[in-house]
Amino acid sequence: MSYHGFYDLCINFDGQNKENLRRLLSRLYEMGYRTVAINQPLDESALEVEKKKKKKGEKAENTDPLATVVNPFDVEDVKKEFKGKLSILSRLTFTFSDTAKTYTLGQSNGLKKFDLYGVMPKNQAALQFACSQLNVDIVTINSTSGSFKFTRKLYLQAVERGVHFEVRYADAIERSTRKTAIHYAHLFYVYGKSRNVIVSSGTGDYSRIRNPYDIINLCALFGLSEVKAKAAVLGQCHHLILKAEGRHFGKAVFAIKITDESPASDGDSEDEDESEDDISSSKKKMKL
Repeated sequence: MSYHGFYDLCINFDGQNKENLRRLLSRLYEMGYRTVAINQPLDESALEVEKKKKKKGEKAENTDPLATVVNPFDVEDVKKEFKGKLSILSRLTFTFSDTAKTYTLGQSNGLKKFDLYGVMPKNQAALQFACSQLNVDIVTINSTSGSFKFTRKLYLQAVERGVHFEVRYADAIERSTRKTAIHYAHLFYVYGKSRNVIVSSGTGDYSRIRNPYDIINLCALFGLSEVKAKAAVLGQCHHLILKAEGRHFGKAVFAIKITDESPASDGDSEDEDESEDDISSSKKKMKL
């Protein structure tokens, strides 16, 4: 799949109203977006599945206990409708406070069905874990909470690991979350010149979708220059998707074979000539 044009990697969808989703995607396409991600939120409470006591002699079922919880929304019909217009990805955003829940989710085969994996920490410990250890693509800081202590160390740790931070412009539009959203966006700039920062809509409301050039202008409030703002909806998003694909395939080792078409004797003679010239020049310098 090829990825091009402007990106919006956080389109919220409730899994029910596909007509509203079609309307959102049509508007995004008309505005110049070409790659979008349908976001599926998942709270850690959904993973609290009680283990059923098995009767004596009953065989244990070898199935994924989260198969009914962690699955992308069925939007294949929508993808076919927009084929050739939009590259539509699936995204899971996990909201958590207990770091052990991320391990449970990581063991589920359902997670592999999503193209992008993002998290939204609920507390300081979860934020530190997401930035320093968790194998995740995107970290979104909840703008409804102002209790996080986000430091330069956490930011740089995440950037070095290839993690991207997300700024949702819907939070900057909303009056109740505007101050917090702009505050964290400025910290990204102060701590590391907004490296690995992407800007998404973070909404499922048709009326809140904005033109990408309006977003670039809005990024001035986040401390981003015009170049950085364009990167936040273009290059950084593309880099994020490539990193996510690498997470899916895991680590790989490859070798590059370099062949020299010129004859070996020619190369040797050139080396000899160069070495002789160097020796003669050094002798002249010594005489001077």
